[in-house]
Amino acid sequence: MAINTLEDVVSKFNTTPFLFIGSGITRRYYNLPDWESLLRIFATRINEDPFAYSSYENKARVLNSKVGLYPKIAELIESDFNNLWFSTPSKRHLNKYYLNLVSKGSSPFKAEIAMYIKENSRIVSDYESEIKNFHNLSKKSLSGVITTNYDSFLENTLDEYKAYVGQEELIFSSIQGIAEIYKIHGSVENPDSIVINRTDYNVFDEKSPYLAAKLMTIFMEYPVVFLGYSLNDSNVQKIIKSIVDCLSPENLSKLQERFIFVEYIPNMTGADVSSHTMVIGDKILYMTKISCSNFDLIYNALSIKKAELPVKLLRKFKQELYTYTISNSPTAKLKVVNIDDGRLDDDEMVMAIGRMSDFGLKGLSGLTGNEWYRNVVLDDLDFSADELLEYAFPKLIKQNTRLPFFKFFRLAKGHYPIVKELAEKTNFDSIISTSIKNHRSALGNYSSVQEIWDGEQANLYKATLLIAYLEESQIDLDCLENILLNIFTKNDDILDTASTYIKTNIRRLIRIYDCLKYK
Repeated sequence: MAINTLEDVVSKFNTTPFLFIGSGITRRYYNLPDWESLLRIFATRINEDPFAYSSYENKARVLNSKVGLYPKIAELIESDFNNLWFSTPSKRHLNKYYLNLVSKGSSPFKAEIAMYIKENSRIVSDYESEIKNFHNLSKKSLSGVITTNYDSFLENTLDEYKAYVGQEELIFSSIQGIAEIYKIHGSVENPDSIVINRTDYNVFDEKSPYLAAKLMTIFMEYPVVFLGYSLNDSNVQKIIKSIVDCLSPENLSKLQERFIFVEYIPNMTGADVSSHTMVIGDKILYMTKISCSNFDLIYNALSIKKAELPVKLLRKFKQELYTYTISNSPTAKLKVVNIDDGRLDDDEMVMAIGRMSDFGLKGLSGLTGNEWYRNVVLDDLDFSADELLEYAFPKLIKQNTRLPFFKFFRLAKGHYPIVKELAEKTNFDSIISTSIKNHRSALGNYSSVQEIWDGEQANLYKATLLIAYLEESQIDLDCLENILLNIFTKNDDILDTASTYIKTNIRRLIRIYDCLKYK
């Protein structure tokens, strides 16, 4: 099949991809400086002469470091910076956390870099939509991320991914290869981990074969999308070389469809897909290159490929299963049902993650009505719509005949005749009782959800009751959704702990929200 579009590229993926993220991403979303610009900033902190950085660059070129120009410039700047920092209190910009690290031996230069990045990590408003799309990818459309960035953008944006910082932690940890972030050049949270000067890169290069061995499975089993890098980036080339050097020509050819390099071209309309070659030592690596300006195009295409379950849940399962495998005993979170358990067929086995009270099939057959209602608003249950309708709904609907169901009915892929029959008979008018319809005069001058909330939120019972008195045309769904989220944010267990009247009102509002949004 010819590859003509982004969708064609993603359709050939055998699984959800890993992203290899470079500094271009946080320059885009946080407006942080690139490597050279960062070094220029700290050169001028030593000497405000406009040629301060040029002086260090010139000296570094003469010394001709094997690991490259920028690490040598960083080494020269760090030496002068640290001497000045210790002798001149006015040069210090650190908070208590970083000052404490310096007092224990951390480099002031690295601590100041970490502090500078943290203080200047602010989202660029023009890209809020892209960032939201990037976040949504993390739920089911990414396997993990590798990055050389120091900042915390990925931890802040990806949905509960586990971060490993530096080569040392990555090499000696039992990584699961899913819902994880590998910060191979360190993190602002730990200045000592930052790879920036000549010595850092020498140590990094010495350990790169171990890192390559750790990452080999990822590069061979997952598509890898390079994002925020230049094709000529020395960091990328070194890391790829350490992988490529371990591969036979036959295995090297397998990377062609798995390596996707995104090239940023300013003001470009649409996206262009082409083949690209990279010479790594004496080997040629073939890959697919995507050129574009709008990264929403990339994220939308990647969202086509989805895991069946949320990746954070898959990672939790892999971690617990790994622990079970090497210890040969269930953990506090993972329980194993024997193969001769009477609930199972002869060839089945069930392993469940959760508290002991949640063990087995309780997660579905033991689901409470309050958990069901909450999930309509919060999406806080790790079950699909089909699982909810097939296993939990039949029991719950017997206990609560007015249970909301439109959301799950719309999302489900299976056929549920009972739910369909209920859906055909249920609408806004059937949710609102005759008593409420006959007493809408109680609204007074209120005519919208927001007006009621602004005026009555201090009295939760009255606010939640009056909103239900509104006509269907008067209900702003976005506003109602925000109010329900606000209620649960303030009291996560409100459906269990509030008075009977308040709980009744909130459940009614959830049924209204569910019907109007999803019917």
